[in-house]
Amino acid sequence: MLKDYNSGKSGLDLFEKYGVYGINIFELKQKYKDLRIDILKELIDLNEENCRLKTMYSDLSIQYRKLKDLLKEDF
Repeated sequence: MLKDYNSGKSGLDLFEKYGVYGINIFELKQKYKDLRIDILKELIDLNEENCRLKTMYSDLSIQYRKLKDLLKEDF
């Protein structure tokens, strides 16, 4: 995202692509300016995995709740 920002893309383009705009871009730039590319890639990968795991947990939680309700009805 910061590469797109530094290449001169407009704030609207960045918002449409990443959902981030305005002051958030400057905060991100300040926060991650000293990190190497490999560390940033690892951070992105970890964030993606975290999102995937959260989705998986919520799906399993819903299944558990449905099974629990189903068993409760049978008894």
